[in-house]
Amino acid sequence: MIALNKEQEAAVTAPDGPALVLAGAGSGKTRVIIERLAWLIEERGIDPRRLLALTFTNKAANEMQQRVAERLQLDRVGLWVGTFHSFGLYVLRREIERLGRPSSFTIFDDADQMSLMKRLIQDLPAGLEKVLPRDALAFISALKQRVEAPPPDEQPKNESERSLRELWSRYHGALSRARAVDFDDLLVLPARLFQESAEARQKYQRRFQYVLVDEYQDTNRAQYVLARLLSEAHGNIFAVGDEDQSIYSWRGADINNILDFANDFAEAKVYRLEQNYRSTKAILDAANALVAHNANRLGKNLWTAHEGGARVRVFAAQVADEEAQFVVDDLRQRGLAPEQVAVLYRTNGQSRLFEEACRLQGINYVVVGGIKFYSRKEVKDIVAYLRLLVNQDDDESLRRVLNVPPRGIGGVTLQHLEQYAALRNSALFQVLRDVETDETLSARARQAALGFVRLVDDLALKARESKVAPLVEALLEKIGYREYVRQSDEKDFRSRLEVVEEFLSACEQHDARGGGPLLQFLQDMALISDVDSLVAGAPAVTLMTCHSAKGLEYDHVYLAGLEEGLLPFFSEFDDDRDIEEERRLCYVAMTRARQSLTLTAARARVLYGRHNPARQLSRFLQEIGLERLEIVGEKEPKHRKAPPEQAPAQPIQALRQGTRVRHASFGPGSVLYTSGSGDKLRARIRFNTGRTVTLMVNQAPIEILEGKQR
Repeated sequence: MIALNKEQEAAVTAPDGPALVLAGAGSGKTRVIIERLAWLIEERGIDPRRLLALTFTNKAANEMQQRVAERLQLDRVGLWVGTFHSFGLYVLRREIERLGRPSSFTIFDDADQMSLMKRLIQDLPAGLEKVLPRDALAFISALKQRVEAPPPDEQPKNESERSLRELWSRYHGALSRARAVDFDDLLVLPARLFQESAEARQKYQRRFQYVLVDEYQDTNRAQYVLARLLSEAHGNIFAVGDEDQSIYSWRGADINNILDFANDFAEAKVYRLEQNYRSTKAILDAANALVAHNANRLGKNLWTAHEGGARVRVFAAQVADEEAQFVVDDLRQRGLAPEQVAVLYRTNGQSRLFEEACRLQGINYVVVGGIKFYSRKEVKDIVAYLRLLVNQDDDESLRRVLNVPPRGIGGVTLQHLEQYAALRNSALFQVLRDVETDETLSARARQAALGFVRLVDDLALKARESKVAPLVEALLEKIGYREYVRQSDEKDFRSRLEVVEEFLSACEQHDARGGGPLLQFLQDMALISDVDSLVAGAPAVTLMTCHSAKGLEYDHVYLAGLEEGLLPFFSEFDDDRDIEEERRLCYVAMTRARQSLTLTAARARVLYGRHNPARQLSRFLQEIGLERLEIVGEKEPKHRKAPPEQAPAQPIQALRQGTRVRHASFGPGSVLYTSGSGDKLRARIRFNTGRTVTLMVNQAPIEILEGKQR
C-alpha cells in the first residue's frame, strides 16, 4: 500500500460491511477508492470480477480504471468500473426482456425526447391544456428519478396535471413502440428489475460482492435503490462522498441519501477525510467559513499542512463587461499560464462577456458546456441514419432523415404516412415498405420511399459485418451528404464539413481501439457528457459553470457574479431555491482553486434582456468574512463605463390583484394575488397561455402593462 494518512488508511482497510467515507474537497477521495480496490484484490484476495465501482462521468470512470491498473502494475484489471448509466445499460442489454421489452433498444437523447414531446402535445385531444414540452419532460423525469409513476387512484390537482398525466402515458407508449429508452430509463428500469425479479437481483448480487460508489451525495432515488439492492445480500457497500458538495438537486440528487446513510445501512462505519492536499490555508479558511452557515451537514472542517497563501481577493466592477475585462487583464498582468486558469460562473449566459474579452486580448480559451459536438445538426443527421440501421422502429430518427438530403418526401406525404401508421399501430418504416401499393401517394413519392427503404436495408446488412468508419463513409457516399451540406449552406459549408470529417475521425478511433459493432458505438456516444471532452492541460483558459467544474481543479480560479440573484441564484418559480445548495455550489467553486482565488461581481448587469442597475453583492461575501478577503481594484474606476439608458423603474411594489403584466418568456398575464414584501415580494400570475406561476418579483423578467387591470 502506498503512503496514506491515518484517516485514509482506516477507510481503505475498513472491514466488510457498510462504510461511508466523508471525503472533503481535495482530501484524496479518488486515491482512497483506488487503494480500497487494490487492497481488496491484493490483501483480501478478492477476484476483481467481483468488484463493482460506480461513479458519475466517463472521465472519472476511465481515470479510475487506468489508475487501478497502474497501481497493480497490470495492463488491464477485470473489475467493473463505470457510470451508473453505463451499468444500467449493461444490465438492460442482458435482462430487459424480463420486463417484456426487446434487448435491441436504442437510447433517446434530449433532442429526441423534445421532438417526440412536441409531437405528442400537438396530438393531444381537444379539451386538454397544451403545456410546454420542457415542463412535460421535467414532470416525467422528476417522477422517474424517484422511481415513481402518477398515482392512478389520485385525481389530478388541475388541468395542467391532467395533461401531464396523459402525456406520461403517451410518451411511454411512444418509447415502447419505437423500441427505445430515455436516459432516466437506464437507471429506473434496472431499479424496477431488481425490485420485481428476485432471480435477476440475486444474479447480480452474486456477481458483485463489493459495491463502491463515488460521489454518493449526487445519487438520486433510482441510484440509491440500485446501490442498496445490489449490496443488501452481503452488506458490502463502500460509499464515498461529501454532503458539502451536493449541488444537483435540480436533476434529482437527494442529499438525504448521504445524510441518512448511517440509518439506512445498519452498523455502518463513518470515516472522515479532512486533510486537504489541494488548496492553500487561506482558500480553505474562506470556504470553511462559508459552508459552516449550512445546517444540513454531517460535519467536517478541512485543513492543510501547508500554511499561508494569499488571501482570497474580491473585485467589484461597476458593470458586467468591466468585470470580464478585469479578469482578462488581471491574469495577463500576473503572468498566469492560460492552462492554469479557470473562470467559473453560475449560468451559461455569463460566458459571452468573458469570451469577448479573451478574443480581444488574443487569449486562447475553451468553453465547457457550449454547443456539444454530438448535438450539431450534421452529427445528429448521421446518427439518426445509424440508429435506423439497428432499430427500424425508431420513428424519431426516421422523421429526421426521411427527406435529408431531399428525396421528394415532403410534409404532406409524411403526414399521410403517419396517419396510416397510427391506424395500423405500426412503425413508420413498416408503412414505408408497403407504399408500393398505396395509390393515394404520387409515383414520385412512392419511388422515393422505396428507395429510402432499400438504402436502409442495404446499409443494415453491411452494418452486421463492417466496422463503423467504413459504414459511415458508405452512408455519406450513398446519400450524397457532403454535397448536400455544400448546397444547403454556401456561407458556412466548410465548417459544417469539418464537423462531418471530425465525426468520421471519432468512428475511426472507435474502430482502432476495438470498440465493437455499430450498436456499441451508438451506446458509447449516448453516454458522453460535456466534461468528457475537456482536454486537461490544453493551452487555454477554461470557461465553465460552477456545476461543470465539480471534480476539477486549477492553480488559479476566478469566480464571477457574486451578486444576490445570481450567486446565490433565485428561481422565479413556485418553490424557493434552496439557499443551502447555492452555498454548497459556491463552496465547490471556491475549492477548485489550488493557489489563488479571486471573487468578482458587478453592480450593474443585464439579465433576462433587461438592465439591472443596482445589484446587491452576494451575502456569501459577508458570510466568508471581510477579514478573510482582500479587496482589489479601484472602488470608483476612473474610466467607468456609463450604464445603458433604461426605462424608469417599474413600481413592482404596487402590484395587486388584477394588475396586467408581461413576462419575457410567458407573455402577458394577470396577477391573481401577491405575498411578502420588499425583496421577498411574490406574485401568483395566470398568463394568457393558461399557465399559472408564482414569481419572485424582484428577480423575474416582468414588466407592468401600465393602466391595465383585469
